[in-house]
Amino acid sequence: MKNTKLALFVLMLLSLLTACGSDSTTSEGTTASATDETQNLMSISSSQVVIDDFVYQGAFRISSATFGVSSVNYAVGSLAYNADNHSLFIAGHAQQNAIAEFAIPPLLIRDSVNELNVATTALQGFRNILGAGTTGNPDEINRVTGMYYKNGQLIVNAEQWYDAAGNNRDTTLVVRDAANLATSSIAGYFELQGRAQAAGYISEVPPAWQEKIGSSHITGWSSVYSIISRYSLGPSIFSFNTDDLLNSSLPFSESVSTTPIMNFPFSGGEYLAPGAQQMTTGPTASPVWNSLSRGRYGFIVPNSKTFAVIGSSAGINGGIGYKITQDNGNLCGGPCPAIASERYNYYWFFDLDQILDASRVSEPRPYAYGKWALPFDNNGQHAIIGGTYDTASKLLYVALGKAGQVGRYDRPPLILAYKVEIK
Repeated sequence: MKNTKLALFVLMLLSLLTACGSDSTTSEGTTASATDETQNLMSISSSQVVIDDFVYQGAFRISSATFGVSSVNYAVGSLAYNADNHSLFIAGHAQQNAIAEFAIPPLLIRDSVNELNVATTALQGFRNILGAGTTGNPDEINRVTGMYYKNGQLIVNAEQWYDAAGNNRDTTLVVRDAANLATSSIAGYFELQGRAQAAGYISEVPPAWQEKIGSSHITGWSSVYSIISRYSLGPSIFSFNTDDLLNSSLPFSESVSTTPIMNFPFSGGEYLAPGAQQMTTGPTASPVWNSLSRGRYGFIVPNSKTFAVIGSSAGINGGIGYKITQDNGNLCGGPCPAIASERYNYYWFFDLDQILDASRVSEPRPYAYGKWALPFDNNGQHAIIGGTYDTASKLLYVALGKAGQVGRYDRPPLILAYKVEIK
């Protein structure tokens, strides 16, 4: 890792000493190709993370059996780490969007999914909480977008998968007794300011950044599901106070205050990359952000100034079309890459100083981004669908959709773990 950063520093010095022009990728990504990601790293400082700082520690499977009202087959995949039990809460099958808890078995590095350890039973079986809140479910919320465990409670962000009118206000529930998932009272719905632009992943702000950011936690989201006009077209950051949810004496609230730190709202036309809203792109699509880019989890890496986002993207070299027939003969039901195999897992790294110094919340650009090849991801066909970071162990847990398959019909996710720390 040190050699990598030293090499990058040497490249930066050489670039300053030469007077020749260059077509390398800028932070705007306007001249980039999918193979130019290395150029993004030429100005990285010693306190900025690079993808080599994500070190694979192993993986484990979760049983595809039914526990309670659902299973992890075809899981939504949102995760929350529970340090009290060394376990994960996970949003299961997309039809139920229920939540369960599984203990984390020892991680193994193996070549075959069948050789990995398995979480064979649930600590707590699946419960569908989306309709169990104090307010009922008037907005017909049906998709979990993010979760966070703190002080024995579980915060759950969620949305309606197809909010055609873009008028949903409800965003958040709180499981008051997360150790008793089956019987706990469910507070909410609460309404996070920012709605679908804000109510997705939740992560802790490292102490060194809390004063500058103005909170101990952040929440954010991106254009993940249908109706992108309600979203941020690029990963967002909103600061908020978890105590407004956890310590509230009210069973629900009209509004929970948030502060936008970074946001690329469709309604403002200030997207992370030009053309990010286009469902049909022609022969290429932006490598920075396009209509098939998905930022699934974002967190600030401790002891660094990096806000890291992981997810997936597609169509960079072959372009994107809407309800087209792909090169393999498949007819798409919505936007998809023209080349069926051109899907990949992806990362975006932003500099926090640049984010906080920006004159507009839509101004920041990633200092690095690119394809991220993960074990068992089948060349990107198994996409990242969730993540959660444990600050104590410095482990990032990543859910890969359907990658835990061992039988003919099961489609559970696989959970991978990465040590993430700046060296």
